[in-house]
Amino acid sequence: MEIGTRIREHRQANGMKQEALAAACKVSRQTVSNWERNKTLPDIASLKAIATAFDTSVDALIGDDAPHIIERFDADSRRFLAIFFLMQVCWVSSYLLGLFAANAPNHEEELSIAVAEAFVLGIWIMSFIPYLRYTRRNGLKTIGDISAHLLEHMQQEKSLGMRLTRSILSHIYVWNCLLCDAMMLIALAGAGWLTPLSAIITIAASSLIAVIGRHADRWFNR
Repeated sequence: MEIGTRIREHRQANGMKQEALAAACKVSRQTVSNWERNKTLPDIASLKAIATAFDTSVDALIGDDAPHIIERFDADSRRFLAIFFLMQVCWVSSYLLGLFAANAPNHEEELSIAVAEAFVLGIWIMSFIPYLRYTRRNGLKTIGDISAHLLEHMQQEKSLGMRLTRSILSHIYVWNCLLCDAMMLIALAGAGWLTPLSAIITIAASSLIAVIGRHADRWFNR
């Protein structure tokens, strides 16, 4: 029996309409209809909401479909991870292009850099749309939420790339701090202001911001 059939049977047994289940899961009635017709699968947050609404467990809902659902979650998480990293690359690229534009020797190079920046911005906008949909659907509000979600839903692998990815996600604030340090030091070097003192101040300020962000993230999730 597929999960959509189980959801429909539980809903009917509880005398609940699709609209009521949709409200409990914070989705549209059409989404519930798609679940019950096995056109789409609910994500983990929706499965938990469905189980709560029916006073049952997630395991009882997914039954024999568990391997398929786990694979689906893994694939969705990997796609989101690619989008997440692509947006980070676009952000860094835009920053570096801005530095190059500020030091461009002539108008022609400024124009070329402006075209490159527009291209990068276009990629960022195209990535932001699926990024926003995924974060809203899974209730991800902070970077800590995102890293925890990806670590939970991506299957374990022993490949070097996946171990590195999980290490980055596990220490996302540290990596963000290092990235900010590198970008600020590049900016200072480009402006000719890089001295040992300015480097120390930049690293200290970045570390302080990372610590504040970490505590703010924990407070936000209380």
